[in-house]
Amino acid sequence: MIQYVIKRILITIPVIACVAFIIFTLMYFVPGDPAIMILGSSATNEELTYYREYLGIDKPYIQQLGDYFYKLFIKWDLGDSWIYRTNISDEIANRLPRTFAISLYSIFVGALCGIPLGVAAAVKQNSWVDKFILVLSSLMHCIPNYVYAILMILLFSLTLGWLPAYGIGGIENYILPCACILIGSFTGLARQMRSSMLEVIRSDYVTAARAQGFSRKSVYYLHALPNALIPIVTMIGSQFATALSGSMILETIFTIPGMGLYLQGAISKRDIPIVTGSVIFLATWFCLVMLLLDVVYAMLDPRVRDQYKAQSGLSIRRRRHSA
Repeated sequence: MIQYVIKRILITIPVIACVAFIIFTLMYFVPGDPAIMILGSSATNEELTYYREYLGIDKPYIQQLGDYFYKLFIKWDLGDSWIYRTNISDEIANRLPRTFAISLYSIFVGALCGIPLGVAAAVKQNSWVDKFILVLSSLMHCIPNYVYAILMILLFSLTLGWLPAYGIGGIENYILPCACILIGSFTGLARQMRSSMLEVIRSDYVTAARAQGFSRKSVYYLHALPNALIPIVTMIGSQFATALSGSMILETIFTIPGMGLYLQGAISKRDIPIVTGSVIFLATWFCLVMLLLDVVYAMLDPRVRDQYKAQSGLSIRRRRHSA
């Protein structure tokens, strides 16, 4: 297992390098002059030339790419913002807890709501409960979260005045953004949980347990449910990683100074160091979450754990044979 984790970490390095190469190349060839966008159209040619030299964008593409990779992978520095003159790593550290809190709370509550609904739909298959949950989850899942954001602001902020429509402060500022992500989270989990539970219920060992006289509840909830939760763990982790990197629109709507609003502002102002640094950080975060999910998956599923042990034993025997 330890060898597998080390191997996955080593594989992550070229993945991050590819992401850095792609995002840097895309931002390099995007039309427009950053110096003009920062200084304005009224700047003189001398000022523009000096600023291009100051930013280092007057160098050839290969040289800029080499300098960026050296700073990123040797110095572990994401660089500084061209416009705000602040360190990008420090800004991410300040903004990440807000985005992290929104993603964590929404996915956690979504799991608490979606998993029981999926189990109920599977246990009562083809009943009115099953059909109601399927129709409700499908209907709510196909509506974008920014539509829910606008509707919730109109209802709970402007009409009822219960919750603030924007900004940060107390916990009440996070209720509406979390609710928007929560809706998409629990509807997807409910449908996936139903499918996984039905697959386990139809398996041979569940049929054998029912034939031996065990009660329906004990078979479903003590034996079938733990096995049905294994693929749900992967989905929850994927939703968490996606919510952390995909909350740009919601943070813009609710004016929450998190990662999404930071990246959106950098894109509109063509602050290339912020864009590249934020994308690389989010890609690294996604890879780490997927690695953690694989480890948790192996801990929950004995078959996967035995597979890792078998692969490790096979590699050891091959080394001994070659020696």
